[in-house]
Amino acid sequence: MNARHEGIFTSAEEAITFACNYSSQQYALSPMAKILQQGAYGSGRGLVGLDGAGQAGMVLAEIATLDYWQIVALVARKAIKSESCNCGSPCCRGWRMTELFREAISQLADQVAREARDVLPVHAFRAAVLRKHFGEKIHVLDEAEKLGIDEHPANRHATTIRKWIRELEKNGLTALSERLDEVGMLVRTA
Repeated sequence: MNARHEGIFTSAEEAITFACNYSSQQYALSPMAKILQQGAYGSGRGLVGLDGAGQAGMVLAEIATLDYWQIVALVARKAIKSESCNCGSPCCRGWRMTELFREAISQLADQVAREARDVLPVHAFRAAVLRKHFGEKIHVLDEAEKLGIDEHPANRHATTIRKWIRELEKNGLTALSERLDEVGMLVRTA
């Protein structure tokens, strides 16, 4: 591969995923532990231990240069969405949304109501459309029915919300890709 500069990530999506999911519980292996491990560890790109923490921090610093709503959308896309819940309640079935994902969805649901035209004033519906967009396995029309919203308006408003969030994500990802490339964090081929 003829790389023009030595980046670490192949895309902005990979960088965001890494930064959002980097575990603070990771630690650097001692030289002896590396020898004893017998085999390759990681990707070979130096993204473990303190190097990984530093790289995650540098990616997050570049993300922080974006528009606030682009940041929220990109983090909602790549952040861990659910975590184990041991409350024993049948409502969560052993899983609940992470606080980061829940807050991102809530803020985006409020923002789409301010920016997009003709969006229903029902926060729970907007949040359901956004949760579905970001990969949760929910049925938006079932949520609409629970909220007393007819199918036709629900579909129309869901389409408006999806167009808005796709555009926000696209613009944020484009800006981040340009920024990461500019600072040499993306692998570029000739």
